[in-house]
Amino acid sequence: MSVLNLSNIIRVSVSDPGRGLPGVNTSALALITDEAPIPNDFGDSRIYLDPSGVGEDFGTSSETYRLASVVFAQTNNLIKGGGYLVVIPRTQSAAAQPATIIGSGNVNLTTLTATDYNINAAVDGGLAADLLIGEIDTSSIAAAEADLNSTAVTAAGLVFELSGQDVSSVLVTLKTVATGAATDITIDLAGTGTDIAPLIKISGTATGADTGVERVKDTILRTRGGVPYFGIILNEKQTDANLTELANIIQSLDKLLFVGSNLVADVQTGGIFKTIGTGGLTHTRCLYYSVSENDALDFAAGYASILFSINFSGFNTALTMHLKDFAGLVADTGVTQTVLDDAAKAGVDVLADFGVAKIFTSGLNLFADQIYTRLALKVDLQIAGFNYLAQTTTKIPQTEAGMNGLKSAYRNIMRQYVNVGVYAPGTWAGSTRFGDPEDHDRNISEFGYFIYSQPIANQSQTERTARIAPLIQIAAKEAGAIHSSDVAVLVEP
Repeated sequence: MSVLNLSNIIRVSVSDPGRGLPGVNTSALALITDEAPIPNDFGDSRIYLDPSGVGEDFGTSSETYRLASVVFAQTNNLIKGGGYLVVIPRTQSAAAQPATIIGSGNVNLTTLTATDYNINAAVDGGLAADLLIGEIDTSSIAAAEADLNSTAVTAAGLVFELSGQDVSSVLVTLKTVATGAATDITIDLAGTGTDIAPLIKISGTATGADTGVERVKDTILRTRGGVPYFGIILNEKQTDANLTELANIIQSLDKLLFVGSNLVADVQTGGIFKTIGTGGLTHTRCLYYSVSENDALDFAAGYASILFSINFSGFNTALTMHLKDFAGLVADTGVTQTVLDDAAKAGVDVLADFGVAKIFTSGLNLFADQIYTRLALKVDLQIAGFNYLAQTTTKIPQTEAGMNGLKSAYRNIMRQYVNVGVYAPGTWAGSTRFGDPEDHDRNISEFGYFIYSQPIANQSQTERTARIAPLIQIAAKEAGAIHSSDVAVLVEP
């Protein structure tokens, strides 16, 4: 007897959701070293969960091993945060490199609607000049890149490179075509037409590099798309010029750089740490320890490991670096009250002697945990939004229901950051509010955050045609931390 297939009656298909992005490991710390590894097959980098492997690959007398030992010696270290140490050797015979400026953040190309764009640049020691770009086709990243590389731009020896998922969020990089230490770019204000530099977040000065040992800056540019890392420590102190350029590069990336110095002049007025601390370069964390350069580098390494011990999947795991213990170094007796005051004015953290060795942080350059958790939140929200859109097997409708689903993905992230202790319910003190002011204040007081999007009905037809979601705005109240206290005692006989 023939048995008929059940598909005549019931038809079932099984599908998997679309592939999403994995989470970024915000406790991954890179040690960039100029020491050459022992194994010939080391590759570009290796990941370690303890210092023993570093000793095998670089030798137990190496600076790289010493720094790795400090990283893992901290009671609360990056392993607690679910992280790892990745060691990246600088190329010993690197090719000559161009001067490179990376935009300070992503740009929405659709806002570039003028027809007379110019950029003012001095290239390779030449005089500054306005370079005509003209109108920019923002229909695609490739089209915009082609227009940015106008006749005047290419004739000056420059090239724009754009990277991103779509035209609404693009990172702009400007390079010299020529390579070597004699190449350089300086961006200034355009005197004719519409100055495009601030609109694409390009500014500052950059220099190239000759062949030889790779610069730290070029190591980061070479490896940032490879093995993931969120923080960077170094095995040698940088020159002021190199550190200035490096700090500007780091500010444009979702990464943190930890640098140490034993020179008190770096902390004082006119010093490089004071320049960084008061210059808004918050992604570079400056640490001072007076005894020796190696001790200062150790302080930066251990400090980074303690900060990266935050586990963003946990509960009440957030921390502040203020008054934390440090394993491997004694209190720095060179930190006098004068030095402490200078460090506080420069946003530099120290390991001071309060009768017991404790990290002291002033927060002038914002507190390290503020910058770290804000960067972590940024990448977590990016991934949550991307995965919500990418993992559907159909589509997210451009309706309020679709927006509610997208905001729910962001809400899950905000809720977790409240659980961790980064944000907390409180009173909104600022004057800026969005949506219904009462809803804004109530959500902050009850949950610690507020998520709002403009109604779909109010969206412009241009955005709707481009299938861009209405702007989603998030307000969050930091939980903060208690770092000091005043006590007034009234005694009556």
